[in-house]
Amino acid sequence: MSSLLEINTSVISNGSYRENLAVADKFSPFNNLYQSQLLQPQLLKDASRLPEIYDLRLNVWEQSGKNEFVNRKLYPHGWYDHLDKEAFHWVVMNGQNKIIASARLNIFHSLQEFPYYPSLKDVSFPSPMPFAFFSRLVVVPAYTQKGLSRQLYNERAHFCAQRGIRWSQVFINNPHIINQFEKSGFKKIAQANISYHPSSEAHPVNVFIKENMNESYFKFGAHF
Repeated sequence: MSSLLEINTSVISNGSYRENLAVADKFSPFNNLYQSQLLQPQLLKDASRLPEIYDLRLNVWEQSGKNEFVNRKLYPHGWYDHLDKEAFHWVVMNGQNKIIASARLNIFHSLQEFPYYPSLKDVSFPSPMPFAFFSRLVVVPAYTQKGLSRQLYNERAHFCAQRGIRWSQVFINNPHIINQFEKSGFKKIAQANISYHPSSEAHPVNVFIKENMNESYFKFGAHF
């Protein structure tokens, strides 16, 4: 029995075989299915690939035009900070083993451990611990609209649910991402001025939280 991914070469009559194969492959529904199966998030286990994530973040932010706080002048070696070393990182890789999307998760056992807490002292947070901090979601523009943000959210939420994380926090300004997290049960509790780099001025961010992480938290992610 032929594989669903095979193409019948007898129907390719115009142009070179390679060119027509590329066109057929691009528009084949079977190829779309294959791509969706290929682009699956995975927990990064090879720390030597972290610099790829740092470069990915920087490149996507610079291309977005919103590079006032994240740019190559501030981060000549990629966008990273001290949270990256202790974070859990999820990545999505394409068929060439290139990282095309990533997201980060940190777990804290007290608010005092949280590096942004000095800017949030006036905010009322839940008291149970530990809590998780979602951050650094980034997707290469060519791979948007493929549900990767949803998948990266689901993986992190499921990870938290399995470990009994009591609540979660995220900083968001992008309206589209705000909508995604609100559909997953996050609520805005404050706005704070945060600086990502010592030499840059603090800028306002929306602070969202979700309490009582459990399996229902994970299921909400299906709305993305």
